Amino acid sequence: MSRFRLATPTAFLLLLLSLFAASCASTGPKISKAEKKRIEAEFNAKFLDASENWVPRVYRIGYELISHQVPGHGAGEPKFGFVGIGVEELKDYARKPYGIDEKVKGVLVRGLYPGSKAEGLDIVPGDVIVKLNGKKTKNLGAFFKRVRKAEGNSVKALVWRKGIEREVEVPLEKVYYNAQFFLSPTPDLDANSAFSKINVGIGAIRYCRNDDELATIMGHELAHTTLKHSLKKMGVGVGATLAYGTAAAMIDALTFGGVGNLVVSPMQQATEAAVSRRYEREADYFGLRHAFHSGYDVQNGSKVFSRLATDAPGYNLLAYTFASHPKTSERFLRLEKIVEELKRQYPDQAAKEKSPEWEIVIPVSEGETLWQALEKIKNQSPVASQPAAPQAAAA
Repeated sequence: MSRFRLATPTAFLLLLLSLFAASCASTGPKISKAEKKRIEAEFNAKFLDASENWVPRVYRIGYELISHQVPGHGAGEPKFGFVGIGVEELKDYARKPYGIDEKVKGVLVRGLYPGSKAEGLDIVPGDVIVKLNGKKTKNLGAFFKRVRKAEGNSVKALVWRKGIEREVEVPLEKVYYNAQFFLSPTPDLDANSAFSKINVGIGAIRYCRNDDELATIMGHELAHTTLKHSLKKMGVGVGATLAYGTAAAMIDALTFGGVGNLVVSPMQQATEAAVSRRYEREADYFGLRHAFHSGYDVQNGSKVFSRLATDAPGYNLLAYTFASHPKTSERFLRLEKIVEELKRQYPDQAAKEKSPEWEIVIPVSEGETLWQALEKIKNQSPVASQPAAPQAAAA
C-alpha cells in the first residue's frame, strides 16, 4: 500500500508532463488570433446573409407553434407577452454588412414574425432596437425583460436605421407559450433549446424536407421549453453530483483517493443519461402535439424521424447506456403511436393548406464544406411567396 501511495503522485506528475508535451506538439501551420477572428467574422457575416431568406420561415412556424394551445398543456388563456420582431444579439460581424456604427447599442432585428400583429411594420433586418418603452435594450435579456413587463396593447420601440432613430409603436400580443426562435450556424441535424431560447440549425433546415418535418423538429424543442426540461436537468445534475459525490467520498475513505470518483462517475453519467432519455420521450410526445394543434400534418412530419432511424440507426448496448437520446428506431415507433392517438382523439381535424413553397429541397453534396452549404442556402430561397420576404430582400 505504501509503495502504491508513493507511486501515485509520481504517476500524476508524469501524466501532467505528457499532457504538457502533447499540447506543445506541432499541428501544422500556425493560425494567429487575428486570423481566427477575421475568418470567424467572415463566416458569420456570410451566415447572416444566407440565413436572411430562411429566418421568416423559422419565425412563421415558430409563431404558429406558440400561438396555438395544446389542450391540457399550459395555461387556458394566452398569457405570455410577445412582440412579433425577431431579434438577436448585436455582434461586431453584423455591423459592417448593415452599416451599424460601433456606438450603437441594442438588439439586431432579423425580421418580423409572419402572421403576428407586427407583420407589415416598417421594421427590417439590420435595424437596431435601442429602447423599449424608454428603457435601454443593450442585449437580448434586457429586450425580453421589457417585453415581459410591458402592459397594454403596444410597446414603443426606438429603432435605429442608418444613423437615424425613430419611434415605432409595436403591437403587444399574448401567446400560449414563452419561446423565442433563432437560426443558428450549426451543421447539426436537429435543433436545441435552453430555457426559452430555441435554436434551429442550418443542418435541420437542410435535413427537413418540408414545413411538416421542420414543425415536428421545432415542436419537439418547444416541448422541452414548455416542460422546463433545462431547469429540471440542472436540478437532476446538482442532486446527482451531491449523491454520487458523497458515495465517492465514502469509497475514498475505505480505499484511497481517486477510486471513489473512478467507480461512481460512470454511474452518475448513466443516471443523468437515463433522465435525459425520459425528457426526450416527453418532448417527442408533446412536441408532436404542438405541431398537430398548429395545423401541421404530423404523420408526414414524423417521417423526419423515420429517415433518422436509417441515417443514425442507434447505439450498441454500452453506448446506449450513456446516450442522452432514445434510439431513433424507438422514437419513430413511438411517434407512429402518437399519430394514431391524435387521429382517434381529433378525427375531424385536418392539416392546414400548404404554402406554395412548403417543400425544402437543397441537395447535399458529398464532401461539401459548411461554407458551400451556406452558399446553397443563400441561393435557394424558400420564402419568395411569404409576406416577410420583400422586407428581407429590401435589406
